[in-house]
Amino acid sequence: MKSEISTQANSILGVTLLVTLLSVAGIALPYPILAPLFEEGLSPLTHFMSLPKELLFGIVIGIYPLGVIIGSSFIGALSDRQGRKRVLTVTMLGSSISYVLTAMAVYKGDYLLFCLSRFITGLLEGNVAIARAIAIDLHPTIHKTKSLSWISAMGFGGYLVGPLAGGQLASQGIDVVFLWAALACFIATACCYFLLPDTLNRSVKNAEKGSSLILLKEAPLRRFFLIYFLLMLGINIYYEFYPVWLVEKLSYDPSSIGWATVFITSCMLIQSTLLNPKLQEKVTTAKGSLIGMSFVASGLFIMPLIEQSWFWASFALIGMGVAIYNGFLTSYISTAYEDRAQGSLMGMMVTIFCVGNLAAAAIGTLLLLIKVDYTLIFASLSVILACLMFYRGHYKLTLWGDK
Repeated sequence: MKSEISTQANSILGVTLLVTLLSVAGIALPYPILAPLFEEGLSPLTHFMSLPKELLFGIVIGIYPLGVIIGSSFIGALSDRQGRKRVLTVTMLGSSISYVLTAMAVYKGDYLLFCLSRFITGLLEGNVAIARAIAIDLHPTIHKTKSLSWISAMGFGGYLVGPLAGGQLASQGIDVVFLWAALACFIATACCYFLLPDTLNRSVKNAEKGSSLILLKEAPLRRFFLIYFLLMLGINIYYEFYPVWLVEKLSYDPSSIGWATVFITSCMLIQSTLLNPKLQEKVTTAKGSLIGMSFVASGLFIMPLIEQSWFWASFALIGMGVAIYNGFLTSYISTAYEDRAQGSLMGMMVTIFCVGNLAAAAIGTLLLLIKVDYTLIFASLSVILACLMFYRGHYKLTLWGDK
């Protein structure tokens, strides 16, 4: 009996990992094409109402994470009430349809339809919270730190494979790239529907009414989400502006930047799949979280200070740190609130991630006007503050329990 439970849990995790990889790869496929599309200014999309193409591009970039913020605030909680499989399947199918609409918008040169479809795509792709919740639900058959690390690894893999594939497919037409994204999401939909068991359609205990935002009513959780926001602010500033640093400091071209991205993503994958399980055996989730945040803060801080040819060392620290806190910090807060519905909790974390993304774009742009190094220094200080607040909250105030 125990063997059967373990086999089913491994099967569920395997399908969830595949769905995560396909979904994130589909999300990331269009990344390499949006900036060139608007920079060239040849598409009818770039001439809407004779507005500056920079403004049109900014709207397109901003409307997607806005959709994710709204969607992630209720999709995770909805899966607590309606069942993980049902909500994940429906939202994946919706994502596939939204990508088809995006392709139609590109083909017709319809800017309003393009923005609407990007918003809908973001709205539905808040379902990454459901994958995390499924991984947590498998505990203790599969330890949540291990399963969450693997979920993170598939996310990293998707962000590695997606842009590389998108860059290659762009020669076939921009609309074709979005159709391939639709296909990836449709395959993920089929995997959800046919491979995930119907037991995942049950509602969970203590399901929250309303959206994940209700969690902000609790002071300890508000403090934790502030820490998570500072962490996401720092890492998103890095993600969005390290290509600029590489261009200014090392004169990197797009191909070289791509290989730098492959390197940091490889560090994340190795840490998540091979090293996190070993670290899990030696430290608590709180210590693991601090180690991960410390690695990221150190990498960000030394990047503008060390010899520029040694930037890969800071990239390695950052990549390993991101993989560590993705596995351990999520597991930590899940364990601290194991009596709460996990879909709602994971949904709120995705929401905070996207809010941090928007704030990073605004703050980083202002700092970039002064000096690109300041973006990295600010990012480091943000993560250091998050690290100190987490240390005090856990060890001094025991806000989230001594796990």
